[in-house]
Amino acid sequence: MLSQTTIVVLFVAIVVIVVAIALAIGLSRRSKLRGLPEESRVRYARSWRGVENRFIDDPAGAVQEADRVVVMMLSEQGATLSDQRHIPDDLRRAREAAAADQGRQGTEGMRMALVHYKRIVDHGVGASHLKREGYRREVAS
Repeated sequence: MLSQTTIVVLFVAIVVIVVAIALAIGLSRRSKLRGLPEESRVRYARSWRGVENRFIDDPAGAVQEADRVVVMMLSEQGATLSDQRHIPDDLRRAREAAAADQGRQGTEGMRMALVHYKRIVDHGVGASHLKREGYRREVAS
């Protein structure tokens, strides 16, 4: 016969195992984005360069375009963006930063939004694709 302590320990162990399995399944579903085909990577990298080039003259327009490019890329990768719980953190932060700058003279929020969008693009297309084709990034001093 099993003692009461042994039964409690077995029950706790089973609960811990079930919770660990549920977390593993939840995390694997959430982080599983399909890889992009090479032609899509090249296309999104080219689009991103256009977004960065546009930022100097039209920060708000560049951020809107960045959002469009990122949403298209994530959709192609199989992301579920209709559910707020599944929106990537960088996308949420980018949108919050952009919204914080609306109606203001400064562009710091727009710049931060672009940084978050770029992280998503880097992850989706790979940083090496963003540096191809004579890509040169201007750095503010």
